[in-house]
Amino acid sequence: MVKIADSSLYNLYCIKHAQKQNRGAKGTTDSERKKCYRSEWAFQSAMELKGNPIPTFANLSEAQKFAKKIYKSKTWYKLFAESGEQDFMNLFLSARKPEVQLKARSTGRGTSGFTNGHSVTLDAKCGMDAYTLIHELTHCLGHMHHGRSFRKALVRMVGTFLGAEYKKELKAQFKKNKLNCGEARKPMSFENWVASRNRMKEMRNKLENGK
Repeated sequence: MVKIADSSLYNLYCIKHAQKQNRGAKGTTDSERKKCYRSEWAFQSAMELKGNPIPTFANLSEAQKFAKKIYKSKTWYKLFAESGEQDFMNLFLSARKPEVQLKARSTGRGTSGFTNGHSVTLDAKCGMDAYTLIHELTHCLGHMHHGRSFRKALVRMVGTFLGAEYKKELKAQFKKNKLNCGEARKPMSFENWVASRNRMKEMRNKLENGK
């Protein structure tokens, strides 16, 4: 028979497990942001060395055209649905199509672009490239952080709109920095969790009795 107390503790375990699998989400500290940025800079440098630099936009119109291409794709709608933000019936009516705008800002890697989740602003000096736009649009899919779910969606976006070689290199750089971008590990089943908890209790009892 399942105890109510055990059930409540198991639910708490599942919540904590999910947070560990996707650090930065649900209002917690975006602790993996710097490591994510370092991976991206290394990715961009690697592609340049390979002779396949990130495509750039000549003007805002080109960036907006690229964004519209993304919004019309199955990938965009599928990732939007997977974010859990909208139910499937309303998906095609409610999926975000963020406005892309341009703003002159101070140069530097940390200022290439930003988003509030509903619009994307690219730095006129250092943000006029396809990867920066894809990065910011991925945030707009419901991942306003740099945790696992963001990176997972980002890798898929890069594979679809830049190509397999770019996707492979980005994944490699994330791996070098020990950043997961695949499926999250599933929590233990309730039965296994109870068994594990009981084993820990037995170990503590043995240690206490041995003193």
